[in-house]
Amino acid sequence: MTTSSPKAASSKLPASSPDTRLAQDVDFVQLLFTDIAGHLKTLEIPAARWAEVRDGGWTLDGSVLLGYGDPEHSDLRLVPDPSTYVRRPWTTVSGRTVGMVFCDVLDTAGRPFAADPRAVLRKAVRASEARGQRPVFGVEAEFYLLRPGTPGTAGEPADGAGYWDVSVDEEADEVCRDIAEALAAMDFTVDGHHHEVCAGQRELVFRHGDALTTADRLLLLKHTARVMARRRGMSAVFMPKPLAHLYGNALHVHVSLESTGAAAGALFHDGTDADGMSALFRSSLAGVLDHAPALTALGNPTVNSYKRLVPASGTPVHRSWARHNRSTAFKVVGDNAAPRSLRLEMRSPDPAANPHLLFAGVLAAFADGQDRGLELSEACEEPADLLTPDALATRGILPLPTDLPSALRALEEDDTLRGALGELAADAVVRNSAADWAAWHRLVTPWEIERYAESV
Repeated sequence: MTTSSPKAASSKLPASSPDTRLAQDVDFVQLLFTDIAGHLKTLEIPAARWAEVRDGGWTLDGSVLLGYGDPEHSDLRLVPDPSTYVRRPWTTVSGRTVGMVFCDVLDTAGRPFAADPRAVLRKAVRASEARGQRPVFGVEAEFYLLRPGTPGTAGEPADGAGYWDVSVDEEADEVCRDIAEALAAMDFTVDGHHHEVCAGQRELVFRHGDALTTADRLLLLKHTARVMARRRGMSAVFMPKPLAHLYGNALHVHVSLESTGAAAGALFHDGTDADGMSALFRSSLAGVLDHAPALTALGNPTVNSYKRLVPASGTPVHRSWARHNRSTAFKVVGDNAAPRSLRLEMRSPDPAANPHLLFAGVLAAFADGQDRGLELSEACEEPADLLTPDALATRGILPLPTDLPSALRALEEDDTLRGALGELAADAVVRNSAADWAAWHRLVTPWEIERYAESV
C-alpha cells in the first residue's frame, strides 16, 4: 500500500511558483516515473493535494520499478520534478483535466535510487559534463497505426500508403495531426511527421534537446500517440515487429556533444577532416562500436526485438559505420557547413528500449572510446549483408547479437556499461529480459502446431 507523508523533500517550491498555479487549473495530477523496462508508470492524485505531495513525496514499492520484489528496496519515495510539469491538452471522457509531472525516485536515505532510470541518466550526463561535454539527443520513433484485425494479431494497417506518400484516406493522417497538436500544447517543438515504408507505418519527429528531456519526451510521445489513436478507433503500436510480413519499427537515436562553455561549440566537427569528423567524434564512435553488443541489450531489450533484427530485412545486423550508407548500424549524419548538425545516428535500436538507460550506455561508450584512444575502423559504405564472410573478416566487421540471450550475456560481461548503469539497474535489466526470454521459450505457438503436430 502506498501512502503520502509530510516528510520534507528538496523539491519544495514557494506557493506562488508556476507549477502551483498550473496545478490549480487541473482536476488531477499524474505523478510519472519509468520502470527499469522503460514503461511509463503513474500515481494520480487530486490536484488539491499537489502542493502537499510536491513537498513531501509519496512512498513507492520498489517492485513496481524493478519488476520484481526485493525487500531491501521495498520502500522508495516519489518526489515530483516540478520543472517537468505539463497540463495534458486533452480531457478525460467526462471532461476532467489532468496535469502530468515526472518524478525522481529516492531511497530510504533520501538519495537518488540507484536503479531509477532517470537518476542513471542524470549521473551519466554529469560525468559527460565533467569532461566539458554536453550531450544533445534526438530520436525518431517509428510506429504503426492499426485497426482491429483477426483476434490474436496486432491488427491491420490503417492505410495502404507507402514511403512519404500523400494519403488519399486522411483518417490516419488525422491521428498524426492530433498527436502533433497535443505535443505542441505540451511545449514540444514538432518538426514534422510522414508516412514510413510500410502500410500503416508512421514517424513523428520532435526537436532534439538535452538527454533527460529527450528521454522523458519520448515516453510522453508514445503515450500521447496511443491515446490519440484510440480516440479514432485505431491503435498506435510501437513494438519492434508487430506484423510478420512488414518491416519492423526502429528508434533512430541521434547524439552529439557540445562544449559546456558559453559558446557551446560543436565537439564532433572538424572542418579539416574529409568527413567533417573531429578526433573526439572518431574515438567516441569507436567506443560505441566496441560496446555495441552490450548496447544492443539496452536498445533491443525484448524477444520481439530480434524478429526485426534479421539479415536481408533492411535492418542493421553488423557492427559497422558509414557516412552515406543508410543500411548500417551507425551512421554519421549532418552537413559539414553546419558544424552543430554533425552527429551520430544509431539505427539498430527499437522503440521498446528504455531511452534513459540506452542514452546512459551511449555516453559511457563515448567516454571509454575517448579514454582508451580507440581508433575508428574504416567506413562501410556498402550493405554489410552483401559482403562475404571473408570480406567481413578482412575489414573487421563483426555481427551484432542476433538473439536476446546473446545480447544479455554481452551486457553482463561489459564492465563499462554495467558501471554506467550501476549493478542494481544492470542486474534488473538482465533479470527482466531473461524472464521475458524464458516465458517466450516455454510458449508453444500456432506456427509450431501447424508445422509439427502431424508431421513428426
